[in-house]
Amino acid sequence: MRISKVTLVISFLLLSTQVAISAKFAGEAFSIGVGGRSLALGGATIAGGFDGTVGYWNPAGVASLTDRSITAMHAETFGSLLNHDYIAYIDARPKQNSLIQAFGFYLYYIGGGGIKITQLNQLNRPEVVREESHGDYLLAGSIAGSLSDKIDFGLTARIIYRDVGTESGKGLTMDAGLTYRFKNYIHFGLMVSDITTGFIRYSGKTFKTGANSESIYPTVKPGLVLKKSYKDFTGSYYMSGDIKFENIKYATQYWSGPISLDTHFGLELGYKNVLFGRTGFDIGRFTAGTGFNFSKFSLDFAYLQHDDLGETYRISGGYSF
Repeated sequence: MRISKVTLVISFLLLSTQVAISAKFAGEAFSIGVGGRSLALGGATIAGGFDGTVGYWNPAGVASLTDRSITAMHAETFGSLLNHDYIAYIDARPKQNSLIQAFGFYLYYIGGGGIKITQLNQLNRPEVVREESHGDYLLAGSIAGSLSDKIDFGLTARIIYRDVGTESGKGLTMDAGLTYRFKNYIHFGLMVSDITTGFIRYSGKTFKTGANSESIYPTVKPGLVLKKSYKDFTGSYYMSGDIKFENIKYATQYWSGPISLDTHFGLELGYKNVLFGRTGFDIGRFTAGTGFNFSKFSLDFAYLQHDDLGETYRISGGYSF
């Protein structure tokens, strides 16, 4: 595998992000993250720390797994403001002489109630007539393979369904990613979410003509993992960033002109690949958690601190076979 080919693939991922800057926050419901392990590590699992949620974080990482697995997650997000659920299946059993080495599917949901529908009464004042629920859904399929003995690639196609009470929307988008194992203890990752510029088209029941569609513009996510083992212990340091081009300025940690950056950091200490302690920062917010691997089962718990929206507790579990 020559470097020129690798450069070509990376250039394709980056150039695909050259888009307009008018759409903002259309895809935020899908950016909260999944999995107890990843949340405890500050959402920094772009280059490593892969488990059954890898199709969401970086589809290239699906190729680094070695068996079949089922993973499920439930979270009470932002002080029970939202319900957040996820279930995934991955088949990463080795396949001979095939470009595609692994595949998987996942279903993602986040939503809740509390949308109050009002109308004007006889005194021309608004009154609540009913309360509706809301929800965002993703049904996704991932494929992954190897470009060389050090470089993996992956693609995820996602079908979107959005219900906002009086209006519903449907859409499509795609993610793409790469991982590069520079050394056994240094791994790099690159993920571009919504690389095709996703869209959501609404039913038009309540939105005005000309305002019944949204675009979800790409986000570039570079990542790095550093690992060090000593006897029965393994320490790992994770970092990644979300680079956007939507001119959202003060809603991010760092920005210059239309470009913005949010950061993610995580630290994990594992004992015999059985017991794990984790901590991190997700866009500057403190995270922590723990995990257990026993035979073919895994269980991960995470906590996220948010001063304005309340705390998040997330639990996920997996079974490999």
